[in-house]
This record gives sequence, C-alpha cells and structure tokens, in this order.
Amino acid sequence: MDPTRRALAHLFRRAGFGASPAELEAAARDGYTATLERLLAPERVRDDEVETRIAAAGLDQSRIEGLRQAWLLRMLHTRRPLQEKMVLFWHGHLTSAVSKVGGRRVELLARQLALFREHALGNWRALLRAISRDGAMLFYLDNRLNRRSAPNENYARELLELFTLGIGQYTEQDVKEVARAFTGWTLNRDGEFVIVARQHDDGPKTIFGRTGHWDGDDVIDLILEQPAAAPFLARKLYRFFVADDPPAATIERLAAEFRASDWDLRVLVGSILRSPEFQSEQAYRARIKSPVEFVIGTLKALGAEHLPPDTPAALRRMGQDLLNPPSVKGWDGGPSWINAATLLERANFASRLAAGRGGERAPAFVAPQAIAAQHSTPDAWVDYWVERLLDGDLPANARAALRAYAHDGVGADAAGAAERDDPADVKVRGLLHLVLASPYYQLS
Repeated sequence: MDPTRRALAHLFRRAGFGASPAELEAAARDGYTATLERLLAPERVRDDEVETRIAAAGLDQSRIEGLRQAWLLRMLHTRRPLQEKMVLFWHGHLTSAVSKVGGRRVELLARQLALFREHALGNWRALLRAISRDGAMLFYLDNRLNRRSAPNENYARELLELFTLGIGQYTEQDVKEVARAFTGWTLNRDGEFVIVARQHDDGPKTIFGRTGHWDGDDVIDLILEQPAAAPFLARKLYRFFVADDPPAATIERLAAEFRASDWDLRVLVGSILRSPEFQSEQAYRARIKSPVEFVIGTLKALGAEHLPPDTPAALRRMGQDLLNPPSVKGWDGGPSWINAATLLERANFASRLAAGRGGERAPAFVAPQAIAAQHSTPDAWVDYWVERLLDGDLPANARAALRAYAHDGVGADAAGAAERDDPADVKVRGLLHLVLASPYYQLS
C-alpha cells in the first residue's frame, strides 16, 4: 500500500471505525489533509442516508437492544465517523449505564447519545454543563436525589475525580461543597431537567479555596480554572487516539492550546490528529482494538451493508456491552480487551463472517468466487486479504504460513482447480478467518 493510503487507513481506524474500500479510495483522491479537515468538520457533511438506513431497519429504539443496533448501524454507515467516534469516547468517559438507569428509561440513554453527538467536537464547558443536566446522568450518579437536607455526593465526586481533574486535585471538603452546589438539580415527572429551588442549597460554599454562593454552573467554571483541568482531558484523548504513554511535553503543549482556545474540543482533537506523534511509525498499529473497533472496522473493510443479527451480543461476549459499561470508569481498554475468552469470541465472530453464505442466520459478507476471478492464484488470495485488512503489512514468516495454507490441497493451476473442486470457496474464506483472528489484526 502506498504511503498516503496507508496513512489514511491509520487515520480512519483511529478517527473513525476504519474505512470501506470505497471510502479509502475517495479519501486518496482528496488527499490526507483535506480528509482530516473534513473529519474535523462533521457539520459540513450531510448524513441523511444513515438516518434513512436506521429508519428502514425498523428497530424498536425504546428497547435497549434496538438502541444498540441503531447506534452500531450509525457507526457502520455514517459519513461523519470522527463525530461518532467521539460519541463512543464520551460514552466511556461521561459514563451512564442501563443497569442503573433502567430498561424502562432507554429514552434517556438515547437522548444522552444525541447530546454527545451534538457536543462531540464542541466546547468542553458547554458539554459539562449539558451532562450535568442530562437525564441518564442524573439517574446514573443519583443527582436526581441530591437535596438540600441530604446532599448526595456521587455526581460531585465523579465529576471531580473521573470526568475533569483526577485524584489528588481536590479535597473531601471540595466534594461535599460541590454536592451542595448541585442540590435541587433533578428531573420532573416527564423526565425533563428542572432545578427545584426549595431543594437547592443557595448558601455560601468554599470550593478550591474560593467562597461564594456557587451553583452547578459555577462549579464547572471553578473546575476549568484549575491547572489540572486541561492536561487531564488532553491526556485522556491522547490515549484514546494515539498511545497509552503520552510524552509530558506533548500533553503540556496540547493543554496550553486547549486553554487558549477557550476549551474548544475541535482544537484539541485536531491538534492530536495533526501531531507528529499521531502520524509516527510508533503509533501505527500500536493500540489494541476495542471490540467495537474490531467489529465495525471489519464490517467496513468487507464493504458490509448490514450488521450480523447478533452483533450486540457478540460485543458483550468480547467485553464491550454498549450502553452498559462495567463501572463509572467506563472500560479500562488496552490489554484488558484481550483474554482467552474474548480472543476466542473475536475468532468465532471472524469465523461466522467468513462462513456466511446467505440467509437471515448466516448472512454473506464475502464472495470467494468474485475474489478468485480477479486474483487467480493462492498467493494472490493471501496478498488480497493482507492488503485489504492489514495495509499490506505482515511479517514474512506469517505471510509464508498463510501461503502454505492457501496452497495446501490446491494444484498449481488454481483457476482450473476452482472449476473442478472450488478450492477458492474454502481457501478465500479460510484466509479471511485466519487474518481476522491473527494477533496483527487486533491492533489499530
């Protein structure tokens, strides 16, 4: 693969969910810089088709599984992949889960996804204010129960520790005072945000050493004045897009740009994606794919039009139960994605994709005879999948093992053999399965 296409494939894996062959071809025509700028400006890209696809699927989004399917369809077909990748990031960072929100309140989770989509690359201050009023969050971290007579500290603590500043950047007294500032922020019977004045503590509060009649919005302003605020989010986003070990100088630079922009998330994310660290060889295929990245990226690489019917359940078995993260910390990610059970499930998912020949239970995602018609030898079948799924990058010994498998039982004249014994159906499918299950493909 030529360097520009290789760089674009890397960009789409990190700033989206991978690219279909058609998307990669179009991006190559536009060039790397133009493609990156388009990703960073999703509001300029019409995305009507994905809404039509979701509507046509007839999913019951009042139920959690229907909402999951709709979100996965959006990931697969959106023309705004960075926006949707940011929705996934916010879902794992400003976490809520159906296990706490409740299956009868799925609409609140749907609204939260829409909120993340609206603010995906917007202003951090505005997003913090919005999530503090969000129905799913008010349920998940109990702020709907936060009253003047009995302050509930759950949201206050996680806002400081996990969402904005990190451990060691606040005191226990700060938590108590922040909780007081958010008293009375709750929901009415229609699930709409309200501030109940009689439940709000409007007395003076001392937070980060400053005293005032602070409310929730004031708290967010005070948080963003803290020196730790900008580096905290810059580090979290760097790890999401680039690598787990950000250089201190890089985080300092990103944080300074973020503060100077008045908390513009587009500026921060753009700086990360334009950085030499992101485009370096060290970052290339240096992160373990999350289950969602593995599944949606594979379907996009295969040019899939639809999802396997069991996709949410498969993701659950791989360790990523969408809309139900394991804790308020979201998912740990990185090496925690891989263990004996989850790796087996990835291989099983790959096997089902490779084996499907049509029908509701085993939809077809690969056409071996069409591939063999254009790539007539076993070596060419190997090269086809390695190029399409791994950008052509595979160690020589691994490629040799794939070629040995491809040749086993196939005569020298592969095209002639295909007419007699149809080895392409077995070998092209088998090679797809082997590449998808390989350790190389698990890396983004």
